[in-house]
Amino acid sequence: MTVVNVIFQVLKVSGGLSCPNTFNQEGEHMDFKKLFRKDDKAVSPVIGVILMVAITVILAAAIGSSVFSKGAVESAPQANFDIKAAGDEAVKIEHLGGDSVNFATRTTVKAYVNDTEKDTNATDLDVMSVGDIKTLKITDANADSNVNIKIIDNTTNQLICDKNIRF
Repeated sequence: MTVVNVIFQVLKVSGGLSCPNTFNQEGEHMDFKKLFRKDDKAVSPVIGVILMVAITVILAAAIGSSVFSKGAVESAPQANFDIKAAGDEAVKIEHLGGDSVNFATRTTVKAYVNDTEKDTNATDLDVMSVGDIKTLKITDANADSNVNIKIIDNTTNQLICDKNIRF
């Protein structure tokens, strides 16, 4: 039993609540249960909830603006190449499918002969589309050479193709 209920019972038994029309000095009806009750406790949790909701909204706005503010990301061309040895110091590159690849301006070909990087003149390949077959010269690539060819998009620095060839 709470203190308010105990006081209410004492007043009821002593006859203090016998008059059904009890009024205060302003002429308002008095409810003894409400007279001793304090509702100050609810203020702090309400303010806490409002602050938590405000913080959540601000964080959601900040994260949303940072995620959605980035522009469209440019991707490297997606292409499938078949690369085979074509005699000494040459490889045959066949474009099997995917996007066209511009070797003249946008794409670099790196060749590693026995783990040593060698010069290639990939600009001669120009633009390769599906079905194109072109030959690329690689210095020092001869019989018993292990050659690794990497085709890299210069704009995004993404690897388009990575093939190992044995001459």
